[in-house]
Amino acid sequence: MISVWPKDAPVTPKSMKIAGVLAMTSACVTLPLAYLSYQMEGAAKGETAIIQAAIQISGTFLFVAIVLFLKKFINDIFNFTAVNRNLDMMIIADIVTGVLTVIALCVPSVKDSAGYAALTLLVMLGIVQVQFGYKLLKLPDDLGGLLKPFCFANMATGILLASILLIPLGILVSAVSDLMLGTIFLNTCKLFRTSEK
Repeated sequence: MISVWPKDAPVTPKSMKIAGVLAMTSACVTLPLAYLSYQMEGAAKGETAIIQAAIQISGTFLFVAIVLFLKKFINDIFNFTAVNRNLDMMIIADIVTGVLTVIALCVPSVKDSAGYAALTLLVMLGIVQVQFGYKLLKLPDDLGGLLKPFCFANMATGILLASILLIPLGILVSAVSDLMLGTIFLNTCKLFRTSEK
């Protein structure tokens, strides 16, 4: 873990705390919301479609916010930009997948084609996530011993998502990855507070 907070870093302890809380929230709500969405699949339309769309939209916003915090963290603190393209591609793929999923929920006439397009993007997102995890292993800090587990969890998530058949297991590993990321962010926040004293 970094030993001293860089004085000129635009990332603040407050932003790390917010990022940590968002990542922990994602870790805690991912499985229940995925289960709820699964239970609503095929149910009567109307209210369930609105609930599923709300789950998808909130999940997309949460994912994008966490990834943007991660990008800023590794760029500003470690001057590590090797994964920027992967992070940008993950954001774009997640947003487009989210939009396609909402369209599939709300417009029955395009449900099949939008669903297939979303699955195709999910496979691409999985591949990009594997690359991200592999490249991030070169970060010049072990993040308090969590770098390798976090990277391997991201690679596993990517493989499971890209397989399509193992998406539920990918969601579980993704929640574990979010838990690790939240811990990294919160530990960084604590580090700043102790280096101030």
